[in-house]
Amino acid sequence: MATPSTNTANTAKPPISFSERISAHPFASGTPRVGWKGTLVTLIVLVVIGWSIAGTKVSPAEFITSAPNMADFIRRMFPPDWKFFLNRERVIEPTIVTMQIAITGTALAVLLAFPLSLLASRNLSHPAIYQAIRAVMNVMRAIPELIWALIFVSAVGLGPFAGTLALVAGSVGSLSKVFAESIESINPKPVEAMEAVGAAQVQKIAFGVLPQALVNMVSYTLLFWEHNIRASFIVGAVGGGGLGFEITSELNLFQYPQFLVHAIIIVVLVTVADRISAWIRSRLA
Repeated sequence: MATPSTNTANTAKPPISFSERISAHPFASGTPRVGWKGTLVTLIVLVVIGWSIAGTKVSPAEFITSAPNMADFIRRMFPPDWKFFLNRERVIEPTIVTMQIAITGTALAVLLAFPLSLLASRNLSHPAIYQAIRAVMNVMRAIPELIWALIFVSAVGLGPFAGTLALVAGSVGSLSKVFAESIESINPKPVEAMEAVGAAQVQKIAFGVLPQALVNMVSYTLLFWEHNIRASFIVGAVGGGGLGFEITSELNLFQYPQFLVHAIIIVVLVTVADRISAWIRSRLA
């Protein structure tokens, strides 16, 4: 007589292989079975895209018609003014200021974002504090760097200080969010073990939370540093100092060969920052 366990073993289905799971996928047959819900969602997305295209007046014909003007603009930029690379007042010093704005803005944003992220982490903060800090972060993230730059230029005047403050205000909300998400995704068992032996909150953060979240935090910091290098050109264009202000002046004065020099510098700065960031992240992995 078969025991219940034997019957269960005999009636148990064999595990489904990977190839069988692939063949059973709706897209495997070449005719996706999306159903009426998928069809409805697709139609809604297409309607929204069409509505957006109509609102922005995107016109391939106008783009083709404007191609000679774009070609003329590119032709006027060449050859670049190679001697202009050595201009201390308009190239060397603004380039240094641009890097200083990006580095200082990122560093100050990290200093402010770290304590905010602790308060904005669901697994560390009180629910009321969590909701309040998240609301503040959402407000800060909603305002782009360009608007912050206009605000701070009006408040403190033209120059790199206004640009730095704009990058800090534009970065701290987003950095706090990604830092908090890194903290929330940690393995809770080390923290629970520390709680069991009576560890204080500071000890739990220092020895249970940070060792797990630090690598992600550093990666996000490097990512925002790259972003802030590009953003520093934008805030500079409205009076935040650095290369952005020089580029705006050159375009207004039709100094296209000098503009190309600054464009080359921008590409070099962003590329070098990307390589440095990638190297550091590879060492942390």
